[in-house]
Amino acid sequence: MLALLLSSLAVAQVVRPLPADLVVTTMTANGSAVVVLGERQVQLSPAAQVRGQDNLIIQPASLYGKHRVGFKQDLQGMVHRIWLLTDDEYTALTSK
Repeated sequence: MLALLLSSLAVAQVVRPLPADLVVTTMTANGSAVVVLGERQVQLSPAAQVRGQDNLIIQPASLYGKHRVGFKQDLQGMVHRIWLLTDDEYTALTSK
């Protein structure tokens, strides 16, 4: 029982790698290919990938509401990668 508890604590403390050049902001999504990042409405790229706080892929069509995120754009300026940030990740990224 103790081993199970210790292994679950170890997993909970795993830090996922995030790109150093991530842009951190808020995102409002309504299940479409258009999201609001900060105060700017932007188009998601056709190959946009969203990663949840557990680092699993989330379909953009299933995203609703307001989230703290980090994102990257592709060469055409479309949002290409989005990471939904935990409170700890958001704090660490915004305090740099």
